[in-house]
Amino acid sequence: MKSQAEFFDSRAENWEADCYPPVVRDRLETLIPEFGVCPGEHVLDIGTGPGTLLPYLQKIVGNSGHICAFDISAKMVKEARKKIRFSAAAVLRADAHHIPCRDDSFDRVICFAAFPHFENPVPALREMARVAKPGAKIIIAHLMSREELAKHHGGHSAVADDVLPDESGMKKLFLAAGLSSPAIRDIPGRYLAGGVKI
Repeated sequence: MKSQAEFFDSRAENWEADCYPPVVRDRLETLIPEFGVCPGEHVLDIGTGPGTLLPYLQKIVGNSGHICAFDISAKMVKEARKKIRFSAAAVLRADAHHIPCRDDSFDRVICFAAFPHFENPVPALREMARVAKPGAKIIIAHLMSREELAKHHGGHSAVADDVLPDESGMKKLFLAAGLSSPAIRDIPGRYLAGGVKI
């Protein structure tokens, strides 16, 4: 069976064409304002894939902000780097369980369409909390509900077991990572869990 990195490497070049046709792109554009990103912020984009969020985030934070994005797939990183539009942005190959950033670095940590793929979610969330500034928000987001996502991943053996925990489980994960209990919205076409570094 292919590893997750190999699974995503093999799909990187066509990922956005396959996964973000215009109708999905429209839905993504309605989701991004809910992240609450502001001009000048330092933002971490975890599991960036081919950099799907980068054009939007760069536009919001502007030249006074900073974006760091990373992914475990080398080919996804290669695609994401094509979307860098200003000097205060970087895309790295890295693992969410070992984030190569300093403590208390980011105003906002966004994990879009990636969290279920993390092998150990508590250490990953602890890393997100470590690199977030006190009071910063950590956001887990998808363009599918928890149930929809489980069905979607179920069609691919490499990610079939990659699911979001239920509401109680997600709250326990956030608390175990030293974050506030998250506000969770789980509805058709959207999943958002957001907590704050205490």
